[in-house]
Amino acid sequence: MTSNDSKDLRFSQLRLANWRNFVAVDVALQGRVFLIGPNASSKSNFLDSVRFPRDLVALGGGFEEAITKRGGVSRLRCLAARRYPDVEIGVSVGSGSEHPVWQYELSFSQDNRQRPLIKREVVRRSGKVLLERQEKHNSESEQDDSRRDSNHSGYINHTADNDILICHCRLLAPS
Repeated sequence: MTSNDSKDLRFSQLRLANWRNFVAVDVALQGRVFLIGPNASSKSNFLDSVRFPRDLVALGGGFEEAITKRGGVSRLRCLAARRYPDVEIGVSVGSGSEHPVWQYELSFSQDNRQRPLIKREVVRRSGKVLLERQEKHNSESEQDDSRRDSNHSGYINHTADNDILICHCRLLAPS
């Protein structure tokens, strides 16, 4: 992928689970999207879900900051999310072709002290898993603060792989 190709990349798919008042959303995004509806019909919540990945990689941002900016996990979690309490967001980035170039998935919850906690994080490029993190199921996981304060996007922004850097800087930064 050249830097010219990266200009054509855009969010092509958005998946949400338990995000604010959305129990489940899986929507393909076209080149131009219009959100129309009455007041209090979740237009702003939908737009916030698009801004969330940008806040994950913003300078001075990161996972904990993006959550705090939104009032914490309990404010983000859908009130209907009783049985499956994890909040999930997934974005696909592509150029409009059938297969996305990039995919990012993040699942999170909070610990018993209401601190945000990453449960799962995956980054794929052309279907190949580049980075994957799963929740640990032992006592060590409770003491692993890295699951709270950082996501792989911090690592991705500092790799030598130019394509990853271009993807995050151009697609997830505010325009």
